Amino acid sequence: MNKYLYLFIALLFPVLLPAQGWKTYKDSAYFTVKYPAAWTQTTDEKKRTLLTSPSDGPGDPFAENVNISVTKNENYGTQTKIRDIFPAVTDNLKKNFREFKLETRRYFKWNNAEACEIIYTGYSGNDDHKFRIIQWFCFYKKRLYTVSFTTLDINLTHTANAKKIMRSIVFR
Repeated sequence: MNKYLYLFIALLFPVLLPAQGWKTYKDSAYFTVKYPAAWTQTTDEKKRTLLTSPSDGPGDPFAENVNISVTKNENYGTQTKIRDIFPAVTDNLKKNFREFKLETRRYFKWNNAEACEIIYTGYSGNDDHKFRIIQWFCFYKKRLYTVSFTTLDINLTHTANAKKIMRSIVFR
């Protein structure tokens, strides 16, 4: 009996502890996101939030990243629903990625709003690296939230953390 209690406590203990080594970034107007302390946060000239993974070593040719963008439009979420933008989104991606392959498209609730996740692979432009991208799309308060995790197709090291980052995003 005691060994089961110890096992239960050992399994539950990490869940009860607050997330160690994570930071919180609060965008000035639209969202809050949590990310691992080893990752870096920047904002680019288009006001996208970029969360970039640390290097996996000297042979690492690509820094995996989560990008968060917010676009405003009076029709978002009112006249235009998230399901309305598909398959136009994937048709556009087919034009921009060589060997585009859609792995998954699913609808789910995110911040109590309907969202869509697509996962796909392909080569971008003349790049020799094959990418795997997870994207989430959601209309909330007349805004389109687009979150993308980009990694090399052969390196899934940061995928679990990227999914935690994506799930941590709270809209405002």
